[in-house]
Amino acid sequence: MHLAEISFRWCALPKEKAKCDDFMKHVNATAQNMTLTVKASCVDGTDADDCMEKINKGVADLVTLDGGNTYSAGEKYDFRVIVSEQYGEYDVKYYAVAIVKKANTGFDLKTLKGKKSCHTQADKNAGWKISVGFLLRSGIMDPVDCANPYKSYLSASKFFSESCVPRTKCKVSADVYQKVQNLCSLCDGPEDDKCTVSSSDYHKEAFKCMKDGKGDVAFVKIEMDSPKPFYDEANKTAYQYLCANGGRMEIGHQKECNLGASPAHAVVTRKENSDIEDIIKILTAMSDKYGRKQTNWNDFQLFNSTKYDGGKNLIFKDATTALKGIATDDQSYMGYLGDVYGKDVKALTSCDHLSSTSTMISPVTAFLLITAVLNALLM
Repeated sequence: MHLAEISFRWCALPKEKAKCDDFMKHVNATAQNMTLTVKASCVDGTDADDCMEKINKGVADLVTLDGGNTYSAGEKYDFRVIVSEQYGEYDVKYYAVAIVKKANTGFDLKTLKGKKSCHTQADKNAGWKISVGFLLRSGIMDPVDCANPYKSYLSASKFFSESCVPRTKCKVSADVYQKVQNLCSLCDGPEDDKCTVSSSDYHKEAFKCMKDGKGDVAFVKIEMDSPKPFYDEANKTAYQYLCANGGRMEIGHQKECNLGASPAHAVVTRKENSDIEDIIKILTAMSDKYGRKQTNWNDFQLFNSTKYDGGKNLIFKDATTALKGIATDDQSYMGYLGDVYGKDVKALTSCDHLSSTSTMISPVTAFLLITAVLNALLM
């Protein structure tokens, strides 16, 4: 039996407060049934960064993060990933894809330079981190100013002729924004505001940007469990994915043709947390009792947020089917996220990925070298 009191302070965003209060009541009940002593409470957090900071300072213990923020939590604080969301038969939450009109031919992923792009939002996982990270890591997009923390924006600004990347102005410094304003030129709205705001349905808006002919490509996500895709199902044959190998595939083949997969959202905590094992037991027990088996809408449902003022994805994704404890050996952020995802995100702010390819010879360079050798032999 665990004799010491387990600290279970959950960092909740403002919109999650009501659900978090209910959540904590059932954490206490679950722990009591397991003969565990727990001190459960909600800690107010303004956003993911604030929650990470509070956990690092010992003000809170736990929070659920998406893949991008899980990377940040591990890179900056060496947090541990202890529980992951599960989504039925799928081992990933979604795939990041590049969608184009089938009729818009003559280019592929490797020849995107100079094209117009539509993104979900600045710094979002599928619309920016995975997609731009992939382009940088693969060498398709040339890096600009490796030492600059806003390198990905500077690089994308040089790579694409025009773009719509909502909230760019909120994500970069004032001097960098002056250099990357073409990242906002395709966005709707008043000149002063169109790169500070974003639609709540940003995947649909990014697709519409491409569909309406403003952009050549839309970088969005395809959720494996989404019952209603943001694209027009009846006209999906009019669109294609751009594949990492330079080809194209029809809509529906996102597993074979994507820029990367987003890991499931996960619960993180401090590396030094001595209660990890018991916290995993409590969360997985709650998943079993209050998850998909709990069909009474009037009772607490761990994966349903609609009763809280029509909320969505509060604390956990509503599409979650279960919570899974992470084995101790896999709790490092890179162990959980995987090497490819980690390298894509790292490529956004670092040029370390270039060291592994610095000795590679481009096809053009190889051709010139061969030609020079042949000419020398013929002289």
